[in-house]
Amino acid sequence: MNKPIRRLTCVVCSLLALVLAISCGGDDDGGGGSGSGNDDDDDSSGNGGAGSGTPLPPECQPPANDSGCVGTYFEGEVIPLDIYVMFDLSCSMSCSVDRSGCCRDSDNPDPLEEWRIQPVRDAMTTFLQDPASAGIGVGLGFFGDHAIDANTDPVVCSVESHTDATVEIQRLPDAADEIIQELEDGEPQGGTPTHLAIEGACRYVEDWKSQNRAHQVVILLVTDGIPEHSCNATIGLATDAATDCYDDGAGFQTYVLGVSANNNNSLEQLHQIAEAGGTEQAYLTDANDVAGSVLEALNAIRAAAAIPCEMSIPEPPVGETLDLGRINLGICDANHNVVVTPQVESESACEDHDGWYYDDPDSPETIHLCEVTCETVEVPGATLFFSVGCETETLIY
Repeated sequence: MNKPIRRLTCVVCSLLALVLAISCGGDDDGGGGSGSGNDDDDDSSGNGGAGSGTPLPPECQPPANDSGCVGTYFEGEVIPLDIYVMFDLSCSMSCSVDRSGCCRDSDNPDPLEEWRIQPVRDAMTTFLQDPASAGIGVGLGFFGDHAIDANTDPVVCSVESHTDATVEIQRLPDAADEIIQELEDGEPQGGTPTHLAIEGACRYVEDWKSQNRAHQVVILLVTDGIPEHSCNATIGLATDAATDCYDDGAGFQTYVLGVSANNNNSLEQLHQIAEAGGTEQAYLTDANDVAGSVLEALNAIRAAAAIPCEMSIPEPPVGETLDLGRINLGICDANHNVVVTPQVESESACEDHDGWYYDDPDSPETIHLCEVTCETVEVPGATLFFSVGCETETLIY
């Protein structure tokens, strides 16, 4: 699949106790929630009502099911998005958009203010300080930041030398100043060992993800050139690295932002890396407006990475069991209409229906939204909510 992996949080940990109590209780009458009273033995125990959860707009409150059960419902939240930026500091970043090579070390170097790293820095600064980026986690690593004559050194040309973050992933806006300062201090001077950059970034985010399991983590490769001039770099090695990191969707996506120069048509090859990394195609900037097109691409990448169509199932407390047969999902669309969202057996059963399904019915770890439902949730103003305690509604053909 080339579609971006899409995720939402499931219910926050404090909700688990309520889920467990609701799914296991037998005498609770729902305790004052709307639509709570009924005599159905199968569903009445799960009728916590609206009062126990996050309030929804009145027009979004779900109706009772055929047995009169409403359950306790809670609004879903987009899970934290973390973007690890692997930034190219190869010497070509010291060139203007009209030149290539290693301009800072040439006999006729370009003035500092004309280096193409400058508009990229400007765009990154705007993106990091944008209120729309608040809450996103961003980290920064560099590659190509070694002297040209070191690019055959076995230490430099190792994955291990590319796994340490210059700035660890932190929340915006708090992290913005440190990242901006490191970008300003970065000194273009090396080649472009893109395969090592991707492998190193992948190791870093894998470790980060193991400590932040509820986060959506992606890699953003920012580069002004194809893999070359160091550590035996080739486009094939870079593509292989992105393929391994993506791991058919089980790993991490690699977004690619290619900073164009007027005389460089080879950046089209970067599409191969993006496709291998599960993000379909690279974002290539306009050499006539580097800052504007970089910012536009960053905003597009932020939106693509945050689309919420998959959620994690939280671990229940030790000794407890989460009753998966009493979980329902609901959608309130942008016009505040409640959309019926039943469970289906698998992705193939979605067809053109609204619905959701488990990744593995026997041992589920994640919940996925059908494409039709996902498109509804993507629209600004739409709300996803969870109802727990009533028997799961399934799609009947």
